[in-house]
Order: sequence, then structure tokens, then C-alpha cells
Amino acid sequence: MRLRTTLALSFLVLSLLQVALVVPVTLRNLRELLSRQEAQRLDRAMLAVHATAQRRRDDARRAMDELAQSAALEDVTRDAARVPPPPTLTSAGAGLMKPRGLQVLSLLDGEGRTLSSGHLPARLGDVDEVLFAVTREPVGTLRTAMVELPDESGLKRAPALVTARAVDYGDARLWAVGGLLLDEAFAGELSRLTGAQVTVLADDAVVASTGPEAASATVRSVDFPPAATVRLSFSRADLLATQGQVLQALLAFASLGLALTLVAGFALSRRITRPIDALTDASRRIAAGELEVKVVERSAGEVKTLIDTFNRMTSDLKVTTERLVASERVAAWQEVARRLAHEIKNPLTPIKMSLETLMAAGQRNDPRFGQLFKESAGAVLEEVDRLRRTVDEFSHFARLPKATLAPLPLTEVLTQLLSLYGPHGTPALRYQLELTPGVRVRGDRDQLTQVMVNLIKNGEEAMADQGGTITVRVRVEGAEA
Repeated sequence: MRLRTTLALSFLVLSLLQVALVVPVTLRNLRELLSRQEAQRLDRAMLAVHATAQRRRDDARRAMDELAQSAALEDVTRDAARVPPPPTLTSAGAGLMKPRGLQVLSLLDGEGRTLSSGHLPARLGDVDEVLFAVTREPVGTLRTAMVELPDESGLKRAPALVTARAVDYGDARLWAVGGLLLDEAFAGELSRLTGAQVTVLADDAVVASTGPEAASATVRSVDFPPAATVRLSFSRADLLATQGQVLQALLAFASLGLALTLVAGFALSRRITRPIDALTDASRRIAAGELEVKVVERSAGEVKTLIDTFNRMTSDLKVTTERLVASERVAAWQEVARRLAHEIKNPLTPIKMSLETLMAAGQRNDPRFGQLFKESAGAVLEEVDRLRRTVDEFSHFARLPKATLAPLPLTEVLTQLLSLYGPHGTPALRYQLELTPGVRVRGDRDQLTQVMVNLIKNGEEAMADQGGTITVRVRVEGAEA
């Protein structure tokens, strides 16, 4: 894997780790924040519910206080003390209840018998134990009681906030017990106020329910002792929808962040690794022999120092290589000069000796001078020819003559050349020829012949002791011979 890809993936992994750490914490804090806000909203709603319930209690007390102080109730009490009571007494309850906004009102005698009832006229003459029990509470006490109301199917029971007031006329006492219902209308008022589903329970039975139903809800309740409870179910749909929307937005933001991180990571890693890639490419080119290579990249810090050091090293390497090559050339020419001097020095010795002999014979007028001159001249000429050939060979080596390229029948050239060596093989040193006929090349015949002669001589010298086989093959591979 390339360094650029590794860096980009590292940036991506770091971003994933950040998302993995940040998103759960953010979601937890978000849930806590929304839960606190929801709890505050519910608390405000419950404050409004309690205020509404208290207002309903106050309305019931105020209405009953007003009734207790009214002249109309005094008149009803006086009529109740008459024997027999006038017929108008039976309908007095309705006349006293409606003008004061009461929903429940019964006029009871000292034994609890109903003298008049505004909410249930048919109860006349019956003992109402439920409402009469309210008269035993301390004066002004407000409590819930299950009262009977007329219904299409007969009678129904419903909770009501009731309180009792006593009115005396002589020795006679009349009890007015009345109040307000905890009914469908009351539940609807609370539902409109809070947006919750409101249910009125009495003896664990539902007597009124209104408002939107909620599959997921937070339930709060308000007690109206001893007989009723109002349960409020606050829907959590908005809260859950808000959490879902925020979660989607957070995930979208995280995805966008990861995509941007990936793009930025590749761009940044490319910028970081570009000088390194240039150094790598330059190193390969230098290894291939291009010592002129320089890295030109705009960088800073340690990378710039690395590039500058690499360029200096390349320059030093070039200089060192040139010096080394020059030294090798000098050493090679010194060796050539030494060998040439040796080759020239060898024939000079017999030439010198021959000339000294002729000079000595001439000074003595030796009669053999002619014979000696003839013999010495031949030897001198032979040594001079050898010196000339040596110098010519050195001159040929020094000039490195330009190759003369021409079409050559490679197989025929090698066949002719090997005819000089093949017959000289020995039982220990054999020649094996595998020559494809008709192979032609473009080359210099003399230089090609010299190369092959050198190779063959090297092979013979390498196997002079242990023997072996020298195999010469000619074949075609594509466009190459």
C-alpha cells in the first residue's frame, strides 16, 4: 500500500474515531437536554392543571358561600320548617343551583333526607348517605363524592367536588350540599389547556376521557380525594420526532464530515507524499545511472532539509563517480603504458646488442663484418617490425575506430571463424555448434570477429585445465539475433 493511501486512510480512521466518540456523547447530551425541556414543559402544564383544579375548588366554595348567605336559601329553609312543606320546595334546588353555576345541589334535613335536589329531582325524600356524609366534615371542607345523575339509560355515577353549608331556622336545620362535577367538560378543559389526553377515574373506573391518544406517552396524575383521580397522558411524539430529526441531521453532518475528511486526507497526503515520491523516483533514476537527477519540490521543514541533503548527496556522488572513473582511466592508461613500455623494451635489447656488435667489428676491421651486418640487419628489421606492430596495435586500441555497419550473414561469419578453432579441439576440450542458417545482422565485421575471437579464447583459457565443451549457438528471438 502506498504511503499516500496509508495517510488518507489514517485521516479517515481518526475521523471515524472522533465521530464514534463525539456522536454518542452528543446524542446523550441531546436526549438529556430534550428530556429536561420536556420535563419543564410537563411541569408547566401540571402547574396549569393544578391551578385549574384549584380554581374549580374555589369556584365550588365561592358558589356555596354565596348560596349560604342568600335570602333565597333562607326562604327555602323557612318553607322547609313549615308543616306540611309547600309544593314549591321540591323545585327549589334547581332554582338555587343554576344561577350560581353549581352542577350539584341537594337540600337535606337533619336526618339526611333529600328535601330538594337540583341535579337529581327524582331523589326527593330519599336519604342521600353520600352527600349527607359531607355534612359531618369540618365546616368548609371540600371533598369529592360520587353523585348520581340522570342519564339516557337511567342513572350514572360521576365524581363531584362538593361542600356542605348549614342554615338554621328556629330549631330546624337545613343542609345545602353542592359543588361542581369532574366530568367530560372538565376533562376537555384540561386537555385543551395541556394538549394531553385527560382521563377521569373513580374507583379505578373511567368516567370521562378526552384528548388525543398517544402510543408513547408520559403519564401524570392529580388526586381529588377520596373518590377521584385525573390522569393526564402527554404524548412524546414531538420529542421522539425532534430526537429523530436531530439524529438524522447529526448523522448527515457526520457523513459529510467523513467525506470531506477523506477528500482532504487524500489531498493533504498527496501534498505530503509528493516530495517523497519525487525522492523515490530520483533514487531509481540514480540507481539506473542518471547522476544528473535533481529533486525540485517546494517543501518546508524536515522534508526540505531531506531534499536539500539528497541533492547535495547526488552532486557529491556525481563528483565522486567522475573522479573514480578518471582514476580508473588513469590507472588503465598507466597499465597500458607499462605494458607498452615492456613490449618496446624487449626488442630494444637485441637491437642494441646487434648494433654494438657491428660497431665493434667495424672498429676492428673484422673481415666477418659483412656476414655480421647481414645477420644483425635481419634481426634488427624483425624487431623493428615487431615494434611497429606493437605501436600499431596500441594506436588501434587508442583510436577506438568508428564501426562500419553493413549487412552481415551472421551464421556464415561464425562458421568461417570457428573453422580455425574447431579442428584444434582436444578430447578434453570440445566445440558444439548450434547454428541456425540464414541469420543476418547489421554490424562491423572486424569488430564482431574480434569480439568472438576474444570470447572463444576466454573460453579456451578458462577450461584449459579441467576441459569441457564450448557451445556456440545462433538463433532468432523476435527482432533480435
